[in-house]
Amino acid sequence: MKLKLLIFVFIAFLVLSNCAPQPSSSGNGGVNDPGEENQSRPGLYLRKAIGTLRVDALASTETYEAYFHIPISFKEQVPVLIEIESPDLIDYRFVHLGSPNVIAAARLRQAPETDLTWTAWVLTKDSGYTRMDVPDFLPIPSLEELPDETKKWLQPTGCVQVDAPIVQEIAASLRGTTTNLIELTDDIASYCFLSIPGGFSHHPKAFDAVYALRWGNSCTGHAHAGAALLRANGIPARSLLNIMLSPEYYPLIQDMHWIVDYYVPDYGWVNMETSMGINFCGLTGTVVVMVADPGHECPVFYPGIEGMWHTSDPVLGVMNPQWGRSHHGHSVNSFDSPPERIDQAHSLTQSVFDHYTNCWGIHLSSSQQADLDAAYNFQSDALDNILDSDIGSYIANMQEALNHYENIDPEPVQTLFFDDFENGVSGWTHGGIQDEWELGTPLFGASNAYSGDNCWATDLDDTYGNNADCWLLSPSISLDNLACAYLSFRVWNWVQDGVQGVVIDPLWLDITTDGTTFYPLCSHMGGVNDDPEIPDSGGWNKLVLDLFKYIGRTVQIRFRFQSDGENVQPGSFIDDVRVYGRRSI
Repeated sequence: MKLKLLIFVFIAFLVLSNCAPQPSSSGNGGVNDPGEENQSRPGLYLRKAIGTLRVDALASTETYEAYFHIPISFKEQVPVLIEIESPDLIDYRFVHLGSPNVIAAARLRQAPETDLTWTAWVLTKDSGYTRMDVPDFLPIPSLEELPDETKKWLQPTGCVQVDAPIVQEIAASLRGTTTNLIELTDDIASYCFLSIPGGFSHHPKAFDAVYALRWGNSCTGHAHAGAALLRANGIPARSLLNIMLSPEYYPLIQDMHWIVDYYVPDYGWVNMETSMGINFCGLTGTVVVMVADPGHECPVFYPGIEGMWHTSDPVLGVMNPQWGRSHHGHSVNSFDSPPERIDQAHSLTQSVFDHYTNCWGIHLSSSQQADLDAAYNFQSDALDNILDSDIGSYIANMQEALNHYENIDPEPVQTLFFDDFENGVSGWTHGGIQDEWELGTPLFGASNAYSGDNCWATDLDDTYGNNADCWLLSPSISLDNLACAYLSFRVWNWVQDGVQGVVIDPLWLDITTDGTTFYPLCSHMGGVNDDPEIPDSGGWNKLVLDLFKYIGRTVQIRFRFQSDGENVQPGSFIDDVRVYGRRSI
């Protein structure tokens, strides 16, 4: 018991040391301790984040893809360089889930087990804001006062169940009669800290807002509960996944950590540490790896893939690559410089990162590849410069890197195939055992299609049947003359899940180049937690997959669904299937 208490106290110290005294990385209004405003702070910070992932099973194919989150360009933070290593690595690309989220798609050779390590060197600019920049009173905004781009973070999702009675009741209680945004957000932060215990007293466990508010949770549930309480009060809020920075004398791998940021008119997005009850918590002391979008907030943390960590092979299981206790971050360097040079360094890094994640690992001509190699070398030299606090040489080398990236000038991204299912079957076929795939407007399970009126579903108006093994097959799609190719789709999934981490009635994808032999494209997808105590609030989620190794061929995509002889659920719904890529020069 004493050991557990000491560990909790030390982790609390780490959270507080990473949050309370740090300048905010909210570009328009994060705040800090009032005692900080007269202290001199560095203008730039260099962070090092590391993830060591493990695949512990043998894939069914000679090569397969592992997908995992990496640090992203977010607010004042931008990666300088990403390094990915594995003894079984073939190559890798970066898959854009939608701004700002980026994941890596690493192609690996089949092996009984393998480790995969990514290292990110991240440059963070101090926003310069202090607590004194925000008044004690700000009005709670009306819907009309919110920018349109923030309003999607008001809607309910699978993890942030805004409409659930428990969320509505607690949100109304916390608001009371106040019209002060500062008071309300302080109370929400305090409630998450003081009234949501740590741990999972109810099984099966889940990581959504309702579970957290009823029984307790980890930082994941605390963040989703905080986001739900904010949204229920008309305040756009989203969960952020980040890596806390470990002191060098405490090298324990802490894994990743969830917090919340919310939108304040005239100030921008500001941060809340829901696990420690700290409002206006700066992000300078963390490395952000994901900004939860309503299209990426999944019903449960597991089972099922979430577009975060998974592989292309169902045989490897839901928990591959293993990510628990696999990440840690460190402060490497900090220094000051004139504001205009800091801004220039940050802007250059942003531009280089955008080009780098668009060009790396794709098919290029010999001259384009020469420019890519040169650009990466200049990036590496720039990293050495920033390690030495030489910002002048850093800027010069990053400018050279940018020049070479711009010389590559790849073709723009083009949509090669898209179907939102508003124009009928259009070449899709389906079949198999207990086949109930049908196209139309959902009347059971999903309350609507993701876009328009129609989607495909295992059954539009009832649960799927027992002992099914059925499929939905796309028309032919040409991937000729491409430098890169990707598949994205929206999925609403509520299927039978068993022991957490095991999907009993799975949906997955595979691909064929000849109509006969099929190769897997993703892990099993699970669905909404089956516990009747948790609201039935699935949600449309987005998945993006890399099709690089099928470039030059004509392919068909197949969604495959299986069920056993026991419990049945609303099933799987598919919408907005898109294949896109860049043409080769």
